[in-house]
Amino acid sequence: TMLGHNGPVWVFAYGSLLWQPSFKETDRKRARLQGYQRSFCLWSALARGTPEQMGLGLGLIKDERAVCEGVALRTESGNRNDQLTALWDREMWTDAYIPAWKQLDTDDGRIDALVFKANRCSRQFAGAMSDLDAAQIISRARGKYGTCRDYLEKTYIVLLELGISCPEITRVREALPRYTESR
Repeated sequence: TMLGHNGPVWVFAYGSLLWQPSFKETDRKRARLQGYQRSFCLWSALARGTPEQMGLGLGLIKDERAVCEGVALRTESGNRNDQLTALWDREMWTDAYIPAWKQLDTDDGRIDALVFKANRCSRQFAGAMSDLDAAQIISRARGKYGTCRDYLEKTYIVLLELGISCPEITRVREALPRYTESR
């Protein structure tokens, strides 16, 4: 079984794991996940928002026609539990995500990877909303790890640098209220 051996694990990064993995990666490669799309579909009441001013985080939602492009990150070999504990603590401390083994397509062929899908049954599942509504929420929210706008921007920039287009993020980004930086 997948969990039976002690080799490295591939993890699919499509949001903040792209720019802030919580484990030491030994390799990364562009990867595509069939049948899912990236979406600002999860409420964030701590990381990028507060209970009074919720933010939005990215999740993967099923869409048979979609392909989500991201990056497969490979953990070190060795004790799999140690490798994944920090990741688990980060992604699974609420019920926002459902972990699953999925096949990813890479330029080198298919690989099995750990994927964190949005949990539609979670209280954190915000569901579908317009790009404008998402942008309004994102523009106002700030939490323990900074602003929601910064989370969107960092994800957008990493995807851009990788040559990955993400229409969902781009549309929400373009709907954000303009503002002037005070630096």
